[in-house]
Amino acid sequence: MSYVVIARRYRPQTFEEVIGQEHVSKTLANAIANGRIAHAYIFSGPRGVGKTTTARILAKAVNCEKGPTPTPCNACPSCQAITKGNALDVYEIDGASNRGIDEIRNLREKIRFAPSMGKYRVYIIDEVHMLTKEAFNALLKTLEEPPEHVIFIFATTEIHRVPPTILSRCQRFDFRRMPIKTIMEHLRKICDSENIKVEEEALLQIAKKADGSMRDSQSILDQLISFSGNEIKFEDVAKALGVIHQDEFFHLTDYIRNSDIKNIILTANKIFQTGYDLNEFLLGLEEHFRNILVLKATNSPDLLDTSEVYLERYRELAKEISENDLIGYLKTIGETINAVKASQQPQLKFELGLVKLAKLPKTTEIEQILENLNLLKKKASNNIASDHQPAYSASSQTPPTLDLTTIQNKWKQYVERISAQRPSLSSVLEKAVLKHFNDGKLTVSLGKEGAIISNQRYWLENQLSELLQSSIRFEIQVKKEEAQQAVAAEQSNATKEEIMKQILSKSDHLRKLADEFDLEIM
Repeated sequence: MSYVVIARRYRPQTFEEVIGQEHVSKTLANAIANGRIAHAYIFSGPRGVGKTTTARILAKAVNCEKGPTPTPCNACPSCQAITKGNALDVYEIDGASNRGIDEIRNLREKIRFAPSMGKYRVYIIDEVHMLTKEAFNALLKTLEEPPEHVIFIFATTEIHRVPPTILSRCQRFDFRRMPIKTIMEHLRKICDSENIKVEEEALLQIAKKADGSMRDSQSILDQLISFSGNEIKFEDVAKALGVIHQDEFFHLTDYIRNSDIKNIILTANKIFQTGYDLNEFLLGLEEHFRNILVLKATNSPDLLDTSEVYLERYRELAKEISENDLIGYLKTIGETINAVKASQQPQLKFELGLVKLAKLPKTTEIEQILENLNLLKKKASNNIASDHQPAYSASSQTPPTLDLTTIQNKWKQYVERISAQRPSLSSVLEKAVLKHFNDGKLTVSLGKEGAIISNQRYWLENQLSELLQSSIRFEIQVKKEEAQQAVAAEQSNATKEEIMKQILSKSDHLRKLADEFDLEIM
């Protein structure tokens, strides 16, 4: 007897055995139990998830000798014939090779005949989206009002290519991709039944490679049993399927974070020289960073497609790498995947993409730069404030206890403070007379040296404000006596000048001497 592959030997034979599609199997079983069998169904979904298998189970359920029943016996002649694929009342048609209008016309002629063994004639058309537009149109009327003994079951992986007029005449069931954990559990049961020892990491890689398809995972398992014998290790999976070891992604992550360009180039060259598919490697790296991002955002290990062996390492990376950095990594990897596919020099684009990952600006570096800028800004503001502003803003409230008497009592201490820093100003301040204090403004009366104080006014205000813990502004006044003396001296000088001019105008000799020696009238 010829060998039967695992995918066929472990094909579900009842609705209860269908894995991962409970929403479909339960609905169909209830419909049969309640006598609500439709005349047309359409099953859509990715490859290898149970569409055709479910169609055959449905055919058995309606044609079983005990049926229609949601639990076909698999023992009667009708069930066994359907299982073997030679039932007279169940027709499996390939839509890709029977896609024309002539084939559909022949189908319309045949459906008029009554079933030979069971209660229904079941037509299973796989890849129905491959039918031509004319073929679909020819099927419309028959599909809308078929004979009572006919059931149509369509299966497709591209539901969007099926005309809406067909969809509206069918009950639609969407089959889902198989979760990785579901595939692993089923493969483990098969391995136990076949007495095959398999490592957990090997099962994980098989399930990932299947990409949600249970049939693909079983085919891969069959291949690995032929390759490895009765014990399957991760190394066998890596050799047979070209799978990259997870450690490579962790090492590369360290190189990227440390901007270690040398080791990044060496790793890229090793991957290329080993013969691994560059696109597969980038997809694996993309999934690697996706795991870190998901764990960082949700702290839920159940959402990761990885084994327990690497979970702790993912937790550490999730703590150390920011979300913005991870998003940048994922975006760059996506761009690199497209660049590698489109380039005639894929190795160059591959290496360039990995180097770009290391050269991306890190969030920590940006934050440090911003922090340094803020520090510089604060220092500059402090320097400006010390030169041009009081220590306390004018808008700050003056304490109720601060009055002219208090300032006068503190003035000596203030002069000593100024003397310690700028002695030339202290002698002027000692002679100052404090006149008034109102609303933070201190009126100070000074002698002719008041100009010196005016030039240092902001700094002096700042020093007094710090001492009194309140904002103080100066109003400088020159003493009246000093002002009068200055005016009198100026008037005296003007009078002397007028007298000398009059004398010179009357004496030609003196005027010539003055002009000859460039003398100045004092």
